[in-house]
Amino acid sequence: MAIEIRVPDLGKEVEEATIIRWQVKEGDTVAEGDVILELATGKVDTEVTAPAAGTVLKILRGDGEVVKAGEVIGWIGHPEDEVEDVPPADESAPVVTSAAPRRERVRATPVARRMAEEAGIDLAAVPGSGPGGQVTKADVARYLAAQEASSTDGTSSPEHTTALPEEFADVASLSVRRLAADFNVNLREVAQGRPLSQLTRFDVLAYVAQQKGLTFLPTEPRYPLRPPAVQESEPPSSPAPETVEASRVEEDTILVPHTRMRRLIAENTARSAFTAPHVTTVWDVDMSAVLGHYRRHKDAFARRGVRLTLTAYFVKALVAGVRAVPAANGSWTEEGILISRRVHVGLAVAIPPDEHGLGGLVVPVIRDAHELTLEGIARRIQDLVTRAREQRLTPEDLKGGTITLTNYGVGGSRLQTPIIVHPQAAILGVGAVEKRPVVLSREDTGTSPSGDALVFVPMVTLALSYDHRVLDGATADLFCRAVKDALEHWPLEGEIG
Repeated sequence: MAIEIRVPDLGKEVEEATIIRWQVKEGDTVAEGDVILELATGKVDTEVTAPAAGTVLKILRGDGEVVKAGEVIGWIGHPEDEVEDVPPADESAPVVTSAAPRRERVRATPVARRMAEEAGIDLAAVPGSGPGGQVTKADVARYLAAQEASSTDGTSSPEHTTALPEEFADVASLSVRRLAADFNVNLREVAQGRPLSQLTRFDVLAYVAQQKGLTFLPTEPRYPLRPPAVQESEPPSSPAPETVEASRVEEDTILVPHTRMRRLIAENTARSAFTAPHVTTVWDVDMSAVLGHYRRHKDAFARRGVRLTLTAYFVKALVAGVRAVPAANGSWTEEGILISRRVHVGLAVAIPPDEHGLGGLVVPVIRDAHELTLEGIARRIQDLVTRAREQRLTPEDLKGGTITLTNYGVGGSRLQTPIIVHPQAAILGVGAVEKRPVVLSREDTGTSPSGDALVFVPMVTLALSYDHRVLDGATADLFCRAVKDALEHWPLEGEIG
């Protein structure tokens, strides 16, 4: 009996995902637990594994299609099993009867649908070359090119142009193939004898810049696309509206298209910055007590398989701040301040930059941090950071944060003014721990009444950015005072000394 391949639960806040790439094709044999496709949500990429061992009988949704959580997107079973060509209908949906015949919706990728709509053509007339006859972007582009040719010489028609272009029949990644289609270049010319699987998006961009004489690249493709030979034979046209303005183009420059992560970071930070009125308060903290505790216990933690870091102390101290000012663990709504009784700390994790110096950022969540010991927090941090940098986070890891910590001090920065993770009310930034000269009064040092003492103390600067609709200067400083007291008087109650 055939077994359904379904889109996994993506979390309460995520209802849709985009298929990045199928790792298998129809007819492949897989074992239970093998990775068979990659999905992208608005927050994280995730892998889907085979629900059982068997043969991939049918793939119902192709690369680039948007799917819903729980949707059937394929079948696995014995080669002789019979399967449906379309996903089973939602049993909860109402049954509609009509005397008019129901027209079956043509299966096509989102890009192909947009191209067809812009060109005013019926997708039902376009031969599909994707899985299960799905219409792809290349199919629409080929159909439009053939239609244009037939309108001029009458010697060809779309129905006889079903052969897939050579560059789309190899094993280059989906993102590389899409970029090549956007700029109408042949990937074999880009590869120059190398396997297509080795090509990167940068290879395509560099080829376009060199061969087409461009010093900038459009952010979106222009439709309809034309075959490379036609494009090269025509005189250059005026720049499309979506290209970079000529005044911004300089010699030896190149525009790197945005990654999905970079767009999401831009959207989220812009929404937060222009929605919540940001204020930042800055505090200096003596880290002597924490560093002493860290040196005494890091080896014991390591023997238990836990890497103790200063970030764990900052998370624990942040929880102390929330206990002093619960509103810092809340968010603004038009009806009132929504305060969570559970502390789910988002931890900003940097993704290493690419060859252009463009990195990324994800914020996995340490759930119920208020119930964890220092060792429990250190374990969570170790797990989340490792999986974040290996791109193995799940949608569940990224949802539900109530307040965020960002430790930019690991890179050497002393002070930044972080942006709130909307709709949270606060984010605590932590700078580098460094020795600084500090003047202590004679009461603090026990010296004679003759004067104060100048000493060198390991210090850290904290920056709390907060939503002024939720917190005021006094309450924000009360939060920071509690964080400072926790760090300067370590260990906390219940922690080992």
